[in-house]
Amino acid sequence: MGMRLGGMGPAVGALREQYRSLHLREAGGRPDVRTLGRLWPSLRPHAAALAGAVALTVLGVLLGLVPPLLMRRAIDVALPGHDLTLLLECAAGLLLFPAAGAVVQVGQNYLNTVVTQGLIDDLRVRMYRHGQRLGLEYFTRTRGGEIHSRLVNDLAAVQRVLAQSAVGLVTNALTVALTLATMFALDARLAVVALLVLPFFVLPVLRFGRRTYAAILDSQAALDRMTAALEETLTLSGLVVVASFGAGEREAARFSRLSADVRRTQVRQALLGQWLGGLVQVMSALGPALLYGYGGYLVIRGQVGLGTVVAFATYLVGLYGPASALAGLNNTVMGALALFDRIFQFLDLPVAVPEPAHPIPLPRAAPPAPPALAVTFEGVTFAYAGSPSTVVHDVTFTAEAGQLTALVGPSGAGKSTLLALAARFYDPVRGEVRLGGVPLTQLADADLRRHVAVVTQDVFLFHATLRENVAYGRPEASEAEVLEALAAAQLEELVAALPQGLDTVVGERGHRLSGGEKQRVAIARAILRDPSVLLLDEATSSLDSHAERLVQAALTRLMEGRTVIAIAHRLSTVRRADAILVVDSGRIVERGRHEELVARGGLYARLYREQFAPGEGAGGEGEAAPVRAAAGAP
Repeated sequence: MGMRLGGMGPAVGALREQYRSLHLREAGGRPDVRTLGRLWPSLRPHAAALAGAVALTVLGVLLGLVPPLLMRRAIDVALPGHDLTLLLECAAGLLLFPAAGAVVQVGQNYLNTVVTQGLIDDLRVRMYRHGQRLGLEYFTRTRGGEIHSRLVNDLAAVQRVLAQSAVGLVTNALTVALTLATMFALDARLAVVALLVLPFFVLPVLRFGRRTYAAILDSQAALDRMTAALEETLTLSGLVVVASFGAGEREAARFSRLSADVRRTQVRQALLGQWLGGLVQVMSALGPALLYGYGGYLVIRGQVGLGTVVAFATYLVGLYGPASALAGLNNTVMGALALFDRIFQFLDLPVAVPEPAHPIPLPRAAPPAPPALAVTFEGVTFAYAGSPSTVVHDVTFTAEAGQLTALVGPSGAGKSTLLALAARFYDPVRGEVRLGGVPLTQLADADLRRHVAVVTQDVFLFHATLRENVAYGRPEASEAEVLEALAAAQLEELVAALPQGLDTVVGERGHRLSGGEKQRVAIARAILRDPSVLLLDEATSSLDSHAERLVQAALTRLMEGRTVIAIAHRLSTVRRADAILVVDSGRIVERGRHEELVARGGLYARLYREQFAPGEGAGGEGEAAPVRAAAGAP
């Protein structure tokens, strides 16, 4: 999907406003509890591990209830009765039960990690796959760093929330329930006193919920902006621009402001937690004070044993922590919902080109040659989402199978948009594009990509080896096939000159190669793909006359028996085209062959006189004079 985007996004400003309004809705909206239900498909594969974690949680809580009972028995029975054997048994139990609890906790934490990482992995892959299907238009209105922040920062925050509170929620609920049941079984009067302080936990803590939700959203939005700035300016391409215009200090100051926003929002988020922790600490001191006062009175009156009061005090130490966590359940849920809302808002974004429910297969030809398939535009009209202006108006034409159809016209005429529609990077607003008689909307994406290859002026190469870049469309290709494609693109000398040959890493976006070399690598990639249809968007624009003649020879061989739609950049391409379509303001205003259009005296003839004729006079077709005004930007 490396289509050149210049001129293909006139509505970017309006769409960016829509995206900003989405952030505003996030910051001011209320969380939807139904969001948690949407996690089940991601949790289902790990149901066994989740059940095991819950079982170990129950066992761990039960083991934790035993030591206070042993202490009570030692104080109230063993010591007054001078029973050394019972005392030693109680002491041994005080060692063995916590040790067993520690082993159980290790298993519980392991299973908890398996479930958490499984959920995160599933969401990460779902978000990546969904991002691939959002289409070019989404990426023209959204900075890449913001998207990456969703996949990295949001999921990291979700992982922290789940690790800290998911299984902890079950543990806390069981601890509170079983501890209270045990306390009431020991002495109902002391249990009631211990519970008197609980309402003082719940009411203030609930007030933190909405603030926590808003604080987390603010923090993640600030991380989005900072990550986007990093990806724009601290990469190879960004650094070149920043350095070229002496903007280093300005960008550093901008990043400092964005980093300060992150610091401010995260300090606010942390401060909310600190205030809550301080409140819990004060409330936690009230319960033991009441217990020791009232319990001591009952011991003095002989109505309860000292061991029972000590056991109650021990239970309280382990009760108010889980109780406060449950009281703060609203905060935990709000925080989790704030993060999951952002994730599912991304997953809910509509895909640009949905897959058909029942795709129609394209015909397969016997190897080695793919079938030549016609590309047909029937009444196609297109406008970018949110834009009032139409880019393509009621376009109808057929690029016949096995023929070269050239698109020419002034800059901004809509030529690259037509190629994007032919590649189904967008769907028309009205009308239909067909490949081999089958509407593109009825083709499986894999089938379409197998038959159509795109070579653009703005070449993208991965930070990988030359071999991997050329074989990107056919990873299973042999070394001989890769070398043959490179030879067809006139790159034998480059392979010989590279230090590791095919295994040389070309650098970020192919930075180790010249512009012409990168263009020829892209052509080699298309040659190796062996498609039925070629879409060429000024594919030879970065080549000098000598290199272009060599590549044109390779392209001529590649075009044989294939359907080619090319935005014409050189006179040689225009003259040998089987059909020339002259595009102006999104409409096809002229069509025919070179000689017919020149004789007609219309727009093509004017463009020809301005740009083509001087090239012919200077050296004829062999010189391949540039025709930028006729083929210009989309």
